[in-house]
Parts: sequence; C-alpha cells; structure tokens
Amino acid sequence: MRLFKNGKIYMERNQFTESMIVEDNRIMKVGANEECAAKYTGTEVVDLEGKTVLPGLIDTHLHFLMTAEYLSLLPITDVTSMSELIQRTTRYIEENGLTSEDIVYTEGWNHTQFTDENRLPTREDLDKISTIVPIALVRVDRHMMSLNTAALHRFNIHKDTELEVGGEIQKDVNGNPTGVLTEGAVDLVRSQLPVKTVSEKKALLMDTMRLANSLGLTSMHTNDAKDENIFDTLKIYEDLDADGQLTIRFYQQIWFNNGKYMPDFLNSSYAFHQGTAWNKIGPVKLFIDGTLGSRTAALREPYADDPDNKGILTKSQEALNQEVAMAVDNGYQVIIHGIGDRGIETILNAFDQALDGKPNDLRLGVNHMQLTSGVDLIDRVAEKGYLTYVQPIFIDDDLPIVYDRMGTERAEGSYLFKSMKNKGIHQSFSSDAPIVSFNPFYNIQCAVTRNRLEHPAEQPYLSEEAMDIYEAIDAYTYEGAYASFEENEKGRLKEGFLADFIILEQDIFTVAKEKIKDTTVVSTYVNGKEVYKKEN
Repeated sequence: MRLFKNGKIYMERNQFTESMIVEDNRIMKVGANEECAAKYTGTEVVDLEGKTVLPGLIDTHLHFLMTAEYLSLLPITDVTSMSELIQRTTRYIEENGLTSEDIVYTEGWNHTQFTDENRLPTREDLDKISTIVPIALVRVDRHMMSLNTAALHRFNIHKDTELEVGGEIQKDVNGNPTGVLTEGAVDLVRSQLPVKTVSEKKALLMDTMRLANSLGLTSMHTNDAKDENIFDTLKIYEDLDADGQLTIRFYQQIWFNNGKYMPDFLNSSYAFHQGTAWNKIGPVKLFIDGTLGSRTAALREPYADDPDNKGILTKSQEALNQEVAMAVDNGYQVIIHGIGDRGIETILNAFDQALDGKPNDLRLGVNHMQLTSGVDLIDRVAEKGYLTYVQPIFIDDDLPIVYDRMGTERAEGSYLFKSMKNKGIHQSFSSDAPIVSFNPFYNIQCAVTRNRLEHPAEQPYLSEEAMDIYEAIDAYTYEGAYASFEENEKGRLKEGFLADFIILEQDIFTVAKEKIKDTTVVSTYVNGKEVYKKEN
C-alpha cells in the first residue's frame, strides 16, 4: 500500500484532488490530503510536491513492433532535400560496406519537405546512390515506397507484375516501373524483406517499451499482427506477457491488407477480447485508401493540384462490405483506415450494412477521419455512434500541403476534431507511429494549437477547431479506454480503477500551449508499479 499526497491529481474536467491511495494494482482511495491520510494504514508515502498527476496515456493506433524495428534503421525523417537523401544513403552504404547481397531498407522521407526538388524519388534518383545494392526507401506515411533498379530486380517487379490488392506500380511512358510503389504494391517488397529473429524482436520491444513509459504511455492499441504473420506476431507478445516482461498494456488490432487471410484467423482459437489485462485480442483492422501526402487518399472529387487523380480505393465497396460483415458476424470490433472523403463514405456504407439498423455495440470505428470535406460524413458518424481515432500530430506534416492538395473549401472542411467532439462522437488520440513519433505531448500540442510544432504558421489552421487541454487529455485517457471497452477499468483516476498513472514535471493544464511538447514525465506507474523514473 502506498499513499501519494500533495499533488494536483486530475479527476475530470475542472476537477482535481490532492491525494491517492494505491494498494497492489488498484486505486483504493482518492481525495483531499486529510481524507486519505485518515484512511491510510501503510508506511510508504510519496510526496508529489504539487506535481500534476494524470491517468496513464493510451495511444489507440500505432504499429509498436514496427516502431521498435524502425528505431534501428537509417534515420531519414529529417531529410529536407532529394540531394540529402541521396548523400545520406550513399554514406550509409559506404560506412557499412554493403554489397549486392544486402538490402538498404528504411522509412521516413517526405518529398513535400524537400527544398530542392519537390517530387517523389524514382529509381533514377536512387540509382545515383547505387546500381548494385538494392535500396527500398519508404515514405513517412508508409503508403508509398521508392526502389532503385537493383531492388526492382531483387523483388522481381517488372512491367507485367500483377497485384492481388489495391495499389499501383507506377510506370513510365514505355510501361516500365519508375521505382515508385503505392498502397498494396508496397507489400510486394515488405513480404520479402529479411525477418528479424524472435529474440531480436523481443529485445527491440523491451527497449521501446522503456521509451514509451518515459513518455507517459501505459496502454497501446497496436497494429502489428498482419496477414500471413498474424499468429507469429501475436505469439511474441504472448511470450513477453507470460514472462512478466510487459510494461505496456496491449490491445491487438488484427490487420488484414489482404482479406484472404481473414477466414483462417476467424476460424482459429482466438476470440475477440481473449487474453489478459496486459495483452488481449482487439478489433479487426482494415484499409480502404491511402494518404494526403501521397495523393492516394480516396476523394469524391479530384485533387486540386492533380486534376486527373481522385486517389485510390484499395478494395471495392462490395469487398469491404463482405469483410466487415464477416468480422461483425464473428463478434469482432472493426477499425478501418479512412482518410479521404470517398474512403470514409465507403467505410460508413459497409458499417451501416453490417449493423443493419442495430446499435453499434461492437464500437466500430474509423481510423483517421481526416479529409471529411464538411460535416455530412461527421453527421453520419455521430448518428450511428461510430468511434473515431484521430491524429492531430498529422497537422504538423499536412499544414503546408493541405490547401494545395484540397483547395480552400475542402481544406477548411477537414481535420474537424472539435466539431466531432461537439457532436458527441467518441474520439481518441493516436500517433500511428512509426509514421510520426509516439510522443503524446506532440499530439496534444497540435490539438490545442492547430499549428506545427516547429516553425508554426502565422495563422493557426482552423483555430475554431482547436480542442481545449481537458478534451485533449481525455482523448488520450478516457476515450482510449472506451475504445477497448475498458472505461470502467482505466482512463480515469477513480477508486477501484487500475493504478496506471503518470507524474509530470510541468503543469500541463497551465503551461503555455506552445510549450506542451516539452512536457517531461517524472514517473510512470503501471499496475501499481513504477516502471519509469526520471533520472536527476
């Protein structure tokens, strides 16, 4: 038993208390200092010295194992030009003595940030790095990949290559691959990449959990178990759980890029919510379109800066209807990636058909809900009670391009987080790491400022859509718990709830909005145990 006193403990909007008693893995009492001291019979006391205490933060959509692997790759997220991308990758090959037997694979370039040539890297660009060593460089959103000629040969991608799922092998006027792959075509390479051993993956996960705990994260809805690798990936998390090695609670989003793998999983021994308090089976996760930066998000009308392009639907309405119905009929929650308005509309059609007028008891939800182009789609979500999983941090990358891509009218009808909140939609925050950092304070700052983290624009993007700090904190706590049906177990600091909480150095409720990103965590507790403590 342990008493925490003299704190600013967040209960809910405008409600704070001073003290909290934790016994084993539960919060037994919250209240004023005198009230808790009168009930406390233990000897261990933690003086919070006025520091702010929040429920443990919950990221409701990211790729945690991929993030763990990504952190060991050649870093290219900060590259600001085509020439720098070429130079950095060339230096990496030279310093590591790579040959034709190796593969350079990394992620994070963003051509919209290039200051010399604002375009996609092609095989001609990457051939300047090497014509011998295969090179595969993935865009920051993970929906597009650039290959050099050696990689096209290694992965047997040519003018006659066919795709099983939606996407594109971009080709030149002669019909030859340019080296640029989008959406499902990216899996032609990913499925053939060298695979780390199970022990290597476990070590990377352990390291990355420590990093996540240091940033105040205590639960994650992770999207790693995919297609042919579902069972092997789930086994890694199950092993770490069985060995008592988890310091993050995981809710597994089961990812089907290719629906042909769904029947085997649904007919397996797994079931929705099967597992432990540390690791359990969550929703079926599907895709319908791409991203804004890649111009692959599916739009109702063409891109303003690419009038022959409406983006990509990765599958037909009929195919999505069948997959959603299959999941729902087997008792599974469903979350679907939808960024463009046409993509989101396709998702809502599939949800409506699957539920057939019944309430949304399975808490089906739309991931991203980004380019809504107004309120008609938001109204449909609100009416049916569908969940949304949003990433305010995407404003950091998209603000420089959204008006060019969408035009003024549609740009100002997108990223409407406050409007969704005001309509009563359950809206949780997530990072989609490794696309961006899983640092939750970056996300929170973008939500309340509606601006970039560094080099902010003179005018915030749709300032009326800014959330207040209470809404942003709740989106990372209560709403995250709601998305996994655990709002009566965690997401608040209440009596009887799990003792998952964090102690902050700064008061996030009063600090300048532009300083939220610099928030530091003093301690992180999961299941009543301190899993991270800041070094002095």
